[in-house]
Amino acid sequence: MEEESTARFTAFYRQHYSLIVSTCFRRLSDFSAAEDATAEVFRIAWDQFKGGDAPSVAWLYGVARNVVGNEYRRSKRSRALRDRLEGEALVTSTQINAPVLEAMSRLKSADREILFMSYWEDLAGDEIAAILTISAAAVWVRLSRARDALRRQLESTELAPASSGKSGNSGNSGGQRNG
Repeated sequence: MEEESTARFTAFYRQHYSLIVSTCFRRLSDFSAAEDATAEVFRIAWDQFKGGDAPSVAWLYGVARNVVGNEYRRSKRSRALRDRLEGEALVTSTQINAPVLEAMSRLKSADREILFMSYWEDLAGDEIAAILTISAAAVWVRLSRARDALRRQLESTELAPASSGKSGNSGNSGGQRNG
């Protein structure tokens, strides 16, 4: 049965590969990116085949449009990040980044994950919500808590050489919430 399914998929792939790769190329204007998108389209189609459903050409074309749309969004985020980094003074010294990386490593994995999604991967709140299957409001609450946890970790790192225990220093300008 599996051999028959593989043979059907191979025939389907050969029949529709040129249509999908040319469709992706027309939209992406980059043959390498079009080949990558086409590979993703047929990976999704293979999953469909394994489930017992033979996808139609219209379905395949729709998947190609979705994959190309994902590539547009990824490319847009990548360009925006590149532009933002070019506009900022880039700090690449591991000596300067070490306290941040150390503080991040001490956070709960959920806090690290949401900080990475928001600041390193530059995902929007609704995208994070969809990935984590939570509401947008919950994203902002978790992000706020994760930032607070990171701030506390950084402050404890900065205070560690000056004192042996936790400091009750309330003179910083970080503003504390009561409630």
